Amino acid sequence: MHIQEGERLAVRGPNGSGKSTLIQIISGVLASSKGTITYKHGGSTIDIDDIFQYMSIHTAYTELDEELSAVEMFDHFKLFNPGQISDNQEFMEFSELVKEKNNLIKTYSSGMKQRLALALVLNSKRPLLILDEPGSFLDKYWKTWFSNSLRSFSNGKTMIIASNDDEDVTHCNKLFVLE
Repeated sequence: MHIQEGERLAVRGPNGSGKSTLIQIISGVLASSKGTITYKHGGSTIDIDDIFQYMSIHTAYTELDEELSAVEMFDHFKLFNPGQISDNQEFMEFSELVKEKNNLIKTYSSGMKQRLALALVLNSKRPLLILDEPGSFLDKYWKTWFSNSLRSFSNGKTMIIASNDDEDVTHCNKLFVLE
């Protein structure tokens, strides 16, 4: 498989087919047992140990520090992953967490946690965006928010989305099916 810079790949397949495992291998979390992965950006090869500097990744079970508030989480996140939005208030408006911004994340519903995690990753300036089941825990309203946010914040990025949800992959232009 070859993914060009700027392409948007949907990875689909039945439960247990290896979608999440493939995402973990691509992101460098797991080593592959066969084959190799070569990362390039702007014509230069990137070492596997440095790929984290070029990507933002979100999984359905991305863990947030639940002892922090959304504002504190955003302030911490932007230290390591500069974003398109750098102002706290603007970010809280984007994530629609203005009223809850000072509440501890542990008090949030699973959908609110998912939205905060997605907002953090989508806001990233990094050129590779990897999303595993991004629509998990989102109701219809928030799936529309995600779709609109993805459209606004992903211009020019290479994107890999692993999901069987049609709404999650509507922005993809290439399909890879695992069996």
